[in-house]
Amino acid sequence: MTNVPDIEQIIVQLLESHQVALNAFVLSMMPGNPNANDVVQEVNVLVWEKRSEFQIGTNFKDWIFAIAKFRVLAAWRDEKRNPVLVVPEKMLIKLMEGAVEFSESDTDIRQDALKECILQLPNKERILIFSRYMEGQTIQQVADVVGRKAESLKRMMHRIRLSLRSCVLSKINVRKVQDES
Repeated sequence: MTNVPDIEQIIVQLLESHQVALNAFVLSMMPGNPNANDVVQEVNVLVWEKRSEFQIGTNFKDWIFAIAKFRVLAAWRDEKRNPVLVVPEKMLIKLMEGAVEFSESDTDIRQDALKECILQLPNKERILIFSRYMEGQTIQQVADVVGRKAESLKRMMHRIRLSLRSCVLSKINVRKVQDES
């Protein structure tokens, strides 16, 4: 009797092995959006619910990214109803078009670059990034802790994210040049 793997077991293994890429993909379409992690979890649930639709042997990452893309669109539509955060449709389309198809190696390179860039930040900025994104605190919670107004902190966090983005892109470009030589 041959040991045929269970489809559910295969889906779980594939889903686990693609979590980093899925997170990166969703974050690329929802930069700075506090609901991005919720969307990733919703995608995981949808993948599980639709597991019978997946054909073993086809590209799992493409399949979950397609599900993620539609879930992100739905999340942006839901947020349009929220007067606090409204993202223009043109910006959303640009984000969707600009979302890079992440391979695991691309994601690893980006994560390594991001870690290096975060370590290069001044300690005060590193603490802000850690509080906001690693601990999941809201802007208001972080502002209360550091004694700043939320709007001021929001602008500061935006500048830090731009700095990190520039640093990451620079490190990736250096690695590409090194790989080509």
